[in-house]
Amino acid sequence: MYNTLMKNSLVVYILFLLLLPFSLYSSEPKQKQLLTPAKTLEVLQGLNGSAITFGTGKKVIHTFIDPYCELSQRYLAFVFKKKKRMFKKYTLKFYLYELKGKKSSEVIASILSSDLKDIALKTVMINYEDLEIEDDGDAEDAIDLISEAAEKIGVYKRPYIIINGKVK
Repeated sequence: MYNTLMKNSLVVYILFLLLLPFSLYSSEPKQKQLLTPAKTLEVLQGLNGSAITFGTGKKVIHTFIDPYCELSQRYLAFVFKKKKRMFKKYTLKFYLYELKGKKSSEVIASILSSDLKDIALKTVMINYEDLEIEDDGDAEDAIDLISEAAEKIGVYKRPYIIINGKVK
């Protein structure tokens, strides 16, 4: 009886170990890029006035971020930590796009209403300070444009990084 119980337990344990990798990778389906790289770049060209841009390099990196997203904050902090090299090599275009549940729409409107959007973005995302800029209503158009583009492209996470039209 004991031997049978041990054999059954061993079989269950081995099956568990064999199936564990599949459950780890299949729990969250990987999203695919909705548009071709060329179409993605075409959509992004319509957002140039809505981007907060850093750097003057030849290579362009487009990134959708949420000011309250911890991963977006870490990504921006990394960019600024390496800014000497990053800003020479790349032109970084950031688009503020709210993640569900983060409730960042007011701060996004405040940043986009600021005369110094780059400083406002760093204040919120790197220094973790609140903004006291009133939304003058001009940000609404930029927010709508970014949201429409994000839906066309299929933005599903933050940061959502696009290089040469391809999602990274």
